[in-house]
Amino acid sequence: MEQPFHGARVVEVGDGVAVAAASGQFSDFGARVVKVERPAGGEVRRLAPFAGDRPHVDGGGMHLALDTGKRSLALDVRTPSGREVLTRLAGGADLLLVELPPDECERVLDAARRARPAPGTVALTPHGLSGPYRDRLEADMSIFAWTNRMARQRPPEGPPLRYAPHTAAMQVGFTAAAAAAAALWDRERGGERRDIEIAAVEAHSGNVDTNFTAWSLNQGIAPLSAIRSVRVFPVGTYPCRDGFVQFTAAEPPFFQRSCAAIGRPGWPEDPRFRDPAIRPDYHDDYMEVFLPWLAERTKQEVFHEMQGHGVLCTPVLSVEEAVAEPVAVARRSFVTVEQPGVGEMLLAGAPFRLGGIEGDAFRALPAPRLGEHNAEILDELGYSRDEQIALFRAGVTG
Repeated sequence: MEQPFHGARVVEVGDGVAVAAASGQFSDFGARVVKVERPAGGEVRRLAPFAGDRPHVDGGGMHLALDTGKRSLALDVRTPSGREVLTRLAGGADLLLVELPPDECERVLDAARRARPAPGTVALTPHGLSGPYRDRLEADMSIFAWTNRMARQRPPEGPPLRYAPHTAAMQVGFTAAAAAAAALWDRERGGERRDIEIAAVEAHSGNVDTNFTAWSLNQGIAPLSAIRSVRVFPVGTYPCRDGFVQFTAAEPPFFQRSCAAIGRPGWPEDPRFRDPAIRPDYHDDYMEVFLPWLAERTKQEVFHEMQGHGVLCTPVLSVEEAVAEPVAVARRSFVTVEQPGVGEMLLAGAPFRLGGIEGDAFRALPAPRLGEHNAEILDELGYSRDEQIALFRAGVTG
């Protein structure tokens, strides 16, 4: 059985993490993806870490992870000649994904729509292509600030926190990929060509968070996602002998089970802990036993003992621990790819299993060098060698 996007032709235009993540969902699963990028290389190629700690446009970690299996065309789409090349390229594509500032994005979309037949398009911008904030540029952290998610992520007493770098952009990219896949599926079944807008703020407000529902049902009070709580416990992350463990065990029957696990099976009937209304007053009493119990054990020991009592508890894993977990090894959750000029790299595998694919294995291909496929792609588009030289001399291609 072939990969699900086998035969699909996708063009990616832009420099960001989001569009690279979006088109990567197609290249990793069988589509032919052309990555159109600035002749000098864009943002995603310049993000650390770098192979050997040596900055290079072909060695950036995000590029190596997100551009697997794509072909690279170094092309300046800000020029009329560059947009002419793009129109030819779009004429043979099913989808065009664009992440550029709105004015540049509109010009690229217009060039693509002049193609016959025109591809479906997906535009990724911070606030969409219309509205009062259309032209605002945002960063990963500012997207979290706009969408209330940062406001929720804070200790009981302290400032809001951010997530790991690029988390917002990755989520926007996966939202765009889902919308693009639906449009491609529809078109292959006789539907119309579609133009899709993905606003980063809406992607986070509308398909990640349920906080707005909680806010509306709680008379305008939004719950916090604290690191840990003194009001309900044990909830959040707590230190143990070799790191941290996460608990969600404040409610029955998990609180009662946690008491039994730490050697205090009678506490659930103790007046201090029996009534949830006054239990917060005795938070310190619980912690005087709970924290030393954790400190004597590794995160795996805590996990297995708590699981034995039916308590919701998870070890907080490092990268090294995550890739070595028995379940990850058994399910081949991580894969290796041989990247020319870099060596063997470890990547996260597919987040799902495809029935019918031989061995049900996910096999990533290397990421391209900047402009690696210029001549190949321009040949396919019918440009002569003299025309290709003229484009290069004019700085349209790199």
